[in-house]
Amino acid sequence: MWYWVYLVAVLALVSESMAGYYSSRERFDNYFRDRGGNKGRGGYNGRYGSNRRGGYDRDGYDTKNNDNDHGDNNQGGKSGGSAQANVADLLTKMDKLQNTVRGLLKQTAALHDVVEERIRGEGQSGLKQVRHDTEGTKNYHGSSHIDTGIGGVHDHSDYIRLLGMGEVQYVMNGVDFRTRHNDYRLVRPSTTSRDFKEVEDIQFPAVPPEVSSKATPEEQIEEMKIWFEAFKTQNTSLRNYTEYFKPVISYMEGMWTTDDDSIISESFRSDRHHLDAISWDNLLGKARYMSYTGAKDNFENVGFLPRRLMYVDNCTGEPVYGQWNYRIVCYPIDFDIPLKYLKQREDFLWRYPRNLSKEEVLLTRAARFTLNDKDSDQIFTETTLLDKLFQNIPGLDNIPDPNLMEAWNAPLGNPLDANQTLKQGFYHHSYLMAEPGAMGATLSYRGWSDQYLYVALNTQPRIVKVSMKDCKNGACQEYSARVSWSVPLEMIYLTPLLSWNPYDIELNDNDTRTTSGGRDGETDGTAYLGIDPRNYYMTPYSFFSGPPLEPDDADTPRQKVKVVNRKGEIKEVTASGTRFFLPPIGNLGYIRLRYPFGVIHGEGSAVWKELNALKDYTDPK
Repeated sequence: MWYWVYLVAVLALVSESMAGYYSSRERFDNYFRDRGGNKGRGGYNGRYGSNRRGGYDRDGYDTKNNDNDHGDNNQGGKSGGSAQANVADLLTKMDKLQNTVRGLLKQTAALHDVVEERIRGEGQSGLKQVRHDTEGTKNYHGSSHIDTGIGGVHDHSDYIRLLGMGEVQYVMNGVDFRTRHNDYRLVRPSTTSRDFKEVEDIQFPAVPPEVSSKATPEEQIEEMKIWFEAFKTQNTSLRNYTEYFKPVISYMEGMWTTDDDSIISESFRSDRHHLDAISWDNLLGKARYMSYTGAKDNFENVGFLPRRLMYVDNCTGEPVYGQWNYRIVCYPIDFDIPLKYLKQREDFLWRYPRNLSKEEVLLTRAARFTLNDKDSDQIFTETTLLDKLFQNIPGLDNIPDPNLMEAWNAPLGNPLDANQTLKQGFYHHSYLMAEPGAMGATLSYRGWSDQYLYVALNTQPRIVKVSMKDCKNGACQEYSARVSWSVPLEMIYLTPLLSWNPYDIELNDNDTRTTSGGRDGETDGTAYLGIDPRNYYMTPYSFFSGPPLEPDDADTPRQKVKVVNRKGEIKEVTASGTRFFLPPIGNLGYIRLRYPFGVIHGEGSAVWKELNALKDYTDPK
């Protein structure tokens, strides 16, 4: 409440200051208008006056009386002393007004800092809420961080690189924002360019030679089933699957950009969604209207991405603004992540009203996971496997300078290897200081209390640079840095199905040929002519032994379609993109390929920590 009271007071003060400014400006104009006249005895003629001794000038002013007020060198005028006093008074007021406005700007920036600091103290970086689509007689019946799935996840496996994810409200390092419908792609930061937000496609796993060398599609199908059995059972002696089932981690990245509010920059490319606005100001206006009316953008292409006053430049006095933006990117992991490292979390608010066991939740999209390579949960003050993964992920420079350093320009130690200097241009959660701090520790974590916040420095001009002044023994030095933040989203396993094409179906660049003549893949007569990135169907339908799990309304793949291959043969195929669950393969049952971490903002609060402890105490399993 005090925040809004303060804003009203600020507006009142600005109004009063501006009124004083215009009053002074009027006196300023009057003075110089008087000084612009002639020296006639009649007094003020102004810059439009004539050599008349009396009467009215061009603007209708009484030229007989005005000089007494302004001290002109007319016959009846006073000395120039009062004019000089007026100018001095005006300059004093102008300086005071300038300092007042500068102070108000600084205080406005500080208010933003207060809000962000309060949010940091209430929880960690992570998912806060999905769009409210479910209700009930109990408050926990409604949508939370889960609705039908954690974070609005769904299936777009009919697209070559698309992973479904809906709108979410998120917190990152104290910044509270709401995204558009996400649907992100399997791309990684560029390995060849330092350009801002440049990405490249992630390479798909190859088809095992033991499969591709088989003479017929039917033989390939039987061999491929064995590889999936090895993956599900984690049995490398059956087949050495680790070379062909590759883990990829996806993450959300946040940043304050220098974008002017008259332009807009897409958060990231999606094959289905975009920010539906012509400028940042337009986007904010749409978000404000929809929040005000409670309406929803039907195509979910509007998000709330805040804009704030970052600080006031001490040299120029100019305000520096920041426009919040985010993106979702992936990074391929170059070593195997055993499935046993991905441990299911408990969300009793979703499981209990649906009367499901924890094992049954595991076969839904509501399950979320933590990455833990330990055999059991434990307290530790050391690095984790997640820390190891993120230290390979570059920040916004894509190819960071290994010598990039932040405040005090001092190298930091790498907690993963005390003999190495930390590469601060890559995402990291903790660092080692050269000397023990006030509490006697050399290990320090990024953020105030933020278990899943990862930070990386960059040199991108489009990122707001924040500075600080450090003064010791009367000598001051200024340091500055540009940073971005990230939070893990999902562990995704890419499989040979992304590359396997046993029917030799042609991959077109787009759907022009695929769907030519109104083809929809439903019948032999309307079979697709090949496939394309938006109609990515080449897995034999007979590879699976049953239907997929109950689909979400947001899912787009069809169970099967008909496609003409290069030989002119019509084949029944199913989607080959990355699925959430694969349909049953023989007796293997469903195979999960997406493991959302579901990092929750509220879990960083003391209340939620107590609640989780109570859940573990009452149900140790």
